[in-house]
Amino acid sequence: MICTKCGGTRFNSWNRCMDCRNQRAKVRAERVKKNGGSHTSTEWKSLLANSPNCAECVRPWAEIPPRPDPRYKHPWTKGHKIPIYHGGSDDISNIQVECYECNFRKNAGALGRARTGNTNPVKKPNSGNNMPTAQERISRRFSFILNNGTEVFPVQMKRRDTGTIAFRVSPGGTGGNTLEASEEVDEETMVRKVLEEGYAVRCRSLDGNTNGLYKHGHRSVREIRRNAT
Repeated sequence: MICTKCGGTRFNSWNRCMDCRNQRAKVRAERVKKNGGSHTSTEWKSLLANSPNCAECVRPWAEIPPRPDPRYKHPWTKGHKIPIYHGGSDDISNIQVECYECNFRKNAGALGRARTGNTNPVKKPNSGNNMPTAQERISRRFSFILNNGTEVFPVQMKRRDTGTIAFRVSPGGTGGNTLEASEEVDEETMVRKVLEEGYAVRCRSLDGNTNGLYKHGHRSVREIRRNAT
């Protein structure tokens, strides 16, 4: 067997070219060193423990399908808010927990742009089956200000079984954070149920570090800010 990219003949048990893998690892290590920054295993574990879902697509880990490669048991992976190939550092402040699908999609796009020389691609509008980004799923009709000052916004969630993307609201209480106890609604219905009927809604902060089910009167909610921009 010969690699069609580099002509190498060394392959691992998964039929991956070892020369190509080693070269990619070398290039990445050089970029990380040049960009600076570092983080410890303890910092990463702490971030992971406080990340119940993907920072990019906002799906809970339970809704993400298993990895195709059975060697990897978990759906999460380490991602960079500002990618290494865009000059991002390896400091913990630039690290976020991403699902493998979002992480691979980001990296595949970077590799494709590198091959074509297009390093400043124009972002295409969503159409067809394109998945909305984390920011596009957020509603800014209102927000909750938490006791610690964090601002969280209602966010659409994607169902693993059907692919449906919608806001999830529930009366709250015990079990209110489960899919079974939730209603999947559009933005107008979500606003009415939360602001007029006292329902809770799944929310997240813009940086993706805070996620959860919140409603007016929740012990961690200080105030509601309407018509947030």
